[in-house]
Amino acid sequence: MVSDKLQVLSEHYSHTFDFLQTHLKKRDHLFLSTLLLLVVMLFQIYTPAEASNLLAQLIEKKLEVKTKIDLMYIQSIIWFVLLSVVIKYFQSVIFIERQYNYLHALEEQLSSEYNETAFTREGKSYLNNYPVFLNWASFLYTMLFPAILAVIITAKIVSEHQQYGINEVLVWFNVLIYIFIVISLALYLYGIHVKQKST
Repeated sequence: MVSDKLQVLSEHYSHTFDFLQTHLKKRDHLFLSTLLLLVVMLFQIYTPAEASNLLAQLIEKKLEVKTKIDLMYIQSIIWFVLLSVVIKYFQSVIFIERQYNYLHALEEQLSSEYNETAFTREGKSYLNNYPVFLNWASFLYTMLFPAILAVIITAKIVSEHQQYGINEVLVWFNVLIYIFIVISLALYLYGIHVKQKST
């Protein structure tokens, strides 16, 4: 009876680990997509006219549109896509952190049956003699990247305000998206740095 329970728990542990690996790939894809959108925004900040013209040409060529596309409209689309990608990325990271906590609990339950010598891959074995580089990588992902995101989107919204003024409806739409991203970023940082430590 005990061996049956261990087998079920062991299989569940394996399925949970495989499930986590799938989400890690998704998280990495979302991270790269966010970086790409931030690079586009940086391009728009430093060379707004050239960037907008290049983006307009690319869209007109890909969609085979013959009419001229409003450059402000293109910027609003980029803002909207960034919001959706960033929210998905934050959700993915927080979900993965929660799954790691669950995986560690499963490992503790399983390893207790093997004198704490087995099923420690993601828990004790991984955290034992944790490499300095992984701490550095964690800092880059959880502190520096959010700071860069905040700086770039703030610079972008200020640049749009200076370029188009306050009477442009799409500028206000972009401001609203900017606020949503900032709120999402604050909640993400709270979830990663404050709530995780308190649980």
